[in-house]
Amino acid sequence: MPIPALTGVLVLVSALLARAGTRNTYVKRKLVLTVALAIGYLLAYGLAVWAGTPPGIARSLGTVAPVLLVLAASNLIVLLAVNPFRQDRLPDHLPAILQDAITVAIFVTVVVLFFNDRLQLTAAAGAVVLGLALQNTLGNAIAGLALQADQPYKVGDWIRVGDHEGRVTQISWRSTVLRTRESTLVALPNSSIADGAIVNYSEPAPPTRVFVDVGVTYTAPPNHVKALMVDAIAQVPLAMASPGPDVLLVDFGASAITYRARCFVQDMERASLAQDQIRTALWYTFQRHGIEIPYPIQIEYSPATMPAVALPEQADLPSLIGNTALLGGLTPEARARLAASARPRLYGAGEVIVRQADTGRTSFLIARGEARVSLAPDDHEVARLGVGEVFGEMSWLTGDPRSATVTATRDTLVFELDDTVLRELADASASVLDTLADAVARRRQELESIFADTVHRHLPAVEPPASLVARMRRFLRLR
Repeated sequence: MPIPALTGVLVLVSALLARAGTRNTYVKRKLVLTVALAIGYLLAYGLAVWAGTPPGIARSLGTVAPVLLVLAASNLIVLLAVNPFRQDRLPDHLPAILQDAITVAIFVTVVVLFFNDRLQLTAAAGAVVLGLALQNTLGNAIAGLALQADQPYKVGDWIRVGDHEGRVTQISWRSTVLRTRESTLVALPNSSIADGAIVNYSEPAPPTRVFVDVGVTYTAPPNHVKALMVDAIAQVPLAMASPGPDVLLVDFGASAITYRARCFVQDMERASLAQDQIRTALWYTFQRHGIEIPYPIQIEYSPATMPAVALPEQADLPSLIGNTALLGGLTPEARARLAASARPRLYGAGEVIVRQADTGRTSFLIARGEARVSLAPDDHEVARLGVGEVFGEMSWLTGDPRSATVTATRDTLVFELDDTVLRELADASASVLDTLADAVARRRQELESIFADTVHRHLPAVEPPASLVARMRRFLRLR
């Protein structure tokens, strides 16, 4: 076999073997071009040397055939030299557009150095024609090469260019394609990107800070507001624990003090959802603690004349207390007094109402929604509490630390009972503590069987009512 034909066969076999052996899908796809060019070379060379081919066509084929071979070999060499053979990825510093540019550079260099003057003249004329016809396309291609040489972004980065923001899904000769938060594709010409500012949220590290501004009444102390806001943001699912959230006072506005709640998120694509979660958590926190988000200054109102927010559960609270296993044994007067002193607290879905091992002196009655009871250290769920159920009673009666973590599973309204009203009830009637101690003993027996079956751990023995009453009297400082 003649040397030229043998060279073409060698390039073809090498391309086929490489395509069969690689796991890189990009290399597989690009090797199809090498295979096609090698086959084209062999066909052109065969027809050029065949005696039956007219002389004019044979000369043209003889000129074209080596060009096909050089291009096939250039493409094969670049693909195998710079791409990982056993991994399905592109090298970090040589994206597809730069690999194509290297292939073209090798091809043009070989043609200029080793081919005859006619071919060089023809190529130059063709380049001039293409350059005039494709000025904008060539400008985008050159801009794309410049961008990839500088690498301000790569595929997979979340960037903002002008009014457009999204994740880079493709970088081609002409444009860069972004997928926005709305899952729409935006193709931006490389020349327009190169001329403007590029904000890359994925570099130098993926965590990105997002913020939400909120106005708060002037009557709330700033340090108190900041502490509440930090605690609220810490419970936002998308907010990273490290680096932790923080809050800045950024402005004394016309009708409110403006605070900026900031936290880091792992994925900029979900920044809008994180901001939604922050705003929601702040609203519930402010509502629970009586902190006002003022109306705009253009709206005139007097806080004294504003109607109080009516809770329908407030009117039914005495009967709700009477139906509970813990408090139902109290006298109607005691239940009415508890209802009058109870403070409503509204929690959003996912917010922690009490945390295991924290100190506390209150108990809670669920009036709306549902709560999840879990135990450390693995946050193992042991129960679900619904309307009419009481939790935190041991902290309320004896000051014991919280025995479990209770979390709202949806918007949940609870009424909080503190030890002050308990002391007043015990002073008024000595039988109150005996009634509560008997109810607690029965409840502890029920919970012992549930917890033991669920978490398989040893629980302390049920405390006798007389011993519990003594502890309650010491805690409440009763004689």
